[in-house]
Amino acid sequence: MGDFKEHILFGLLTAAVLMYLFEEFIDITALEALSGALAVFIGSIMPDIDHKRSYVHRAVKSFTSISAGILTFLVAPLETHQRYIAGITVFLMVYSFFSRIKMKHRGFTHTLTFCIIATSVGIILSVTFLYTVIPGLALGVGILSHLLMDREFKF
Repeated sequence: MGDFKEHILFGLLTAAVLMYLFEEFIDITALEALSGALAVFIGSIMPDIDHKRSYVHRAVKSFTSISAGILTFLVAPLETHQRYIAGITVFLMVYSFFSRIKMKHRGFTHTLTFCIIATSVGIILSVTFLYTVIPGLALGVGILSHLLMDREFKF
């Protein structure tokens, strides 16, 4: 059971050990290494999104709320003053939605099922946009390192 920094460090250490063990089998470009390191970073903290006081939960809540408000302001087919009101309204709605979500800490996001789903989505996105599976697999490595550190292997 680690904190934010410990999960990140353990995830990066796990990835480095795996890279060392499989260096003869894979050839990684600079883009794959960078996107893979970012994916391990994200994956190693992703399961704690269900914890109300975690950095991840607060960051996602803030980022999503602000982004939704700005996007509404930018694309709403309204007059300028109405777009401000619409943007603020959407921001408040998304923020309050995140505040009302009742999730159990170490619930679904701390399961192998979540890891498989997130890794699959990561692989699909990384193949679609970067033409490589490395970032998607790295996301799975990060999530698995988090589960390993928390000793949580539920289905």
